[in-house]
Amino acid sequence: MRCQILITVVMTISTQVSMMAALSILPESAINTIDRGGIAVIKDFMSPSDVSRLRADASTLYYDGQFTVDALAGYGKTASAKDKSSFDATKDRAVLPAYIPSQKKAGPFLSTTLGDVDARQKLTTTITALRSDLAKGLDRPGIDVLDYGNDNHEISFTRFGPGALLARHIDEHNEECKGRAGWSRPTRRSLSWLVYLNEDWDENHDGGNLRTYERKAESAFSVGSRHGDLQIGWLKSTADDPRERPVFLDGRRGNVSGKCALYIDSDDRERKVYLTKEFNSDPYLFLTSDFFVQNLLIQNHVLGKRFHYLEQPKSALTSYLGQDSGEQIKDVAPTGGTLVVFDSVTLPHEVMPTISRERWAASGWFHEKQQPEPTGGQIFL
Repeated sequence: MRCQILITVVMTISTQVSMMAALSILPESAINTIDRGGIAVIKDFMSPSDVSRLRADASTLYYDGQFTVDALAGYGKTASAKDKSSFDATKDRAVLPAYIPSQKKAGPFLSTTLGDVDARQKLTTTITALRSDLAKGLDRPGIDVLDYGNDNHEISFTRFGPGALLARHIDEHNEECKGRAGWSRPTRRSLSWLVYLNEDWDENHDGGNLRTYERKAESAFSVGSRHGDLQIGWLKSTADDPRERPVFLDGRRGNVSGKCALYIDSDDRERKVYLTKEFNSDPYLFLTSDFFVQNLLIQNHVLGKRFHYLEQPKSALTSYLGQDSGEQIKDVAPTGGTLVVFDSVTLPHEVMPTISRERWAASGWFHEKQQPEPTGGQIFL
């Protein structure tokens, strides 16, 4: 059975004809925020009654044993490293997925017999409308397509137990930053979203904020990807160039996987302006840092010193050099009914520890088609 995670909304003739029609559920300001690399926060996106119903459904299914503990949260990593026998699943992150990749089958979120089916179907209908708004507003028509594969649009319930957290990360990476498996899937994550399901949440007492690391200066152009090439970093703003410029990785020069170069948009966005000569992804993209790219890869040293990775590869050197001064922290409390949406490639984020309560959400990712796998061979050192 083909697993289509979100219910398909039948488009009316008017919406098919006009891409300029008003967005159905999102304000234009949210589109502009996401387009420039920020996090859109829409409070009261869902009514208290809908939030309460979904939370009750998620809680019931969790305590009925339908969730899967992934041990990706900070508690699980710490406990497992110390002593696997001491691991307490109730304190980690657990999910109720719509698709189980390891088993290649639909997950319990899509069940028509478990829990409050009507509440979940109403949620997926709302999220389908959200997806269509984002596809139109951000000019990403690919996220409104459901025929790439079984799990191309992810949706789930998530539960963080007391003490659980997620360390800083980004949700998607350029294919060449994933090693040999980078080109193996038909799609990649494009946009991340969450709807919080918590009641009477006090961020000062309960913790659990979503912490994001937005740029202090506005991006000069749309973020995320260009011509299928995913963003890998920024050129920081300067007095002469006060807006930041997204840096993209062309990872298939000559249609060869592993043959790379970095580029930015020209001011008129009509062409690519390459910052580097061609280089091999392995080892440069895995054993490098801002310092290395700034001084050895980028030929123009004035531009080079402006470069910063979206998320530097973890190493002793990057820990010593510290985080990017061009970032600013924006915390979002997981208040019931709040929707957040951001670009999966561009925005670093983490989940701060919950303190003494369960933290509930519905969450997922909208996918776009990945670039075709290069046919001219691969470079491996």
